[in-house]
Amino acid sequence: MHMFTLSDTGPSEFSVVLSHADAQAEDTLSNFSERLLAELGKALPDFHLAGSFERTLDDTPAIELAYRWRNDSNLMHQRQVIVLLPGVQEGSQQALLIAATCVQAFSDEWNAAFDGMLASVKLRHKATSAGSAVTPAPLVSTVYALSERRRTLHAFATLDEACRKIDAREVEQDAWAFFDAAGSPLHANVVVPNSGTLWRKAGSYTLEPRPERTAPGLRDQLHLAAVFVAGSPAVRLSSIADVQATLGQPVQI
Repeated sequence: MHMFTLSDTGPSEFSVVLSHADAQAEDTLSNFSERLLAELGKALPDFHLAGSFERTLDDTPAIELAYRWRNDSNLMHQRQVIVLLPGVQEGSQQALLIAATCVQAFSDEWNAAFDGMLASVKLRHKATSAGSAVTPAPLVSTVYALSERRRTLHAFATLDEACRKIDAREVEQDAWAFFDAAGSPLHANVVVPNSGTLWRKAGSYTLEPRPERTAPGLRDQLHLAAVFVAGSPAVRLSSIADVQATLGQPVQI
């Protein structure tokens, strides 16, 4: 599940959540959405369906549901787009659900924001011709940051972006391991040490190729990650499996 909100505390005026749900192999968009509506009707107080219509998401058939329900004193409004995609197992399906929620009725601004997000979606798991496989796009300058403690792998578009978004305090404590697009280890060279005080800024560092040849690469440590985070919109990967598939590819310069 991926959640985008305007605020970290309390209800957000507008938020978007992307999630997946299991679907039966014989499911159609119609019966999946009907089953979802039945579940929503049972779970949400004063649930009311405002509309349901067919649409497309990245040229793939989809259904959009518009509804509202009461949450304490607030009347919540939601637009949810559903698309069925091939599952992990051959012949299986899974549903991708993209839901936008407003504490009040959708304004023109939030409708436009959500429509813009939907228009930008590119589905990685579109059905291909029988027997063909989807090959991940070649990597250009991806930089990986692995936290063994958090079991999380981040992917950034550039070295500079990785250095800006991974806290220098944690880097000084060896809490992160870095790798280039081919999975070769990178060394964090501290330029400005952390002051050690709470109220001052953390230090800074650069990332350089490791001089030693014995340091393990990302392929050998990928099993330490359970969560994948794309740290930049320019990163064309969406899962640890994608990363694993690209590590054997040549890197474009």
